Amino acid sequence: MGVEKGSFAGIVFLAVFALVAKMYWAFPVVGVIYLIARWVTKKDDQFVAILLRYLNEEHVYDATPRASDVNSRPRGWGKGLPR
Repeated sequence: MGVEKGSFAGIVFLAVFALVAKMYWAFPVVGVIYLIARWVTKKDDQFVAILLRYLNEEHVYDATPRASDVNSRPRGWGKGLPR
């Protein structure tokens, strides 16, 4: 369908939920979400996997690290990485 499989599973879940809950007004919303997911998949086919990894490890990829995060890292963390 031109959409990454994780996105497609979420879209199908929303559509089935809307059908069971008789929320027929949600079908155009699901259609718009599908079009957005298809556009994102064309731009980057690993978008959902990267987003989920970011949500699980957001403290590592934080653009503004906090002092508590820096102090809790093990000694030598990040050594040898190119700057």
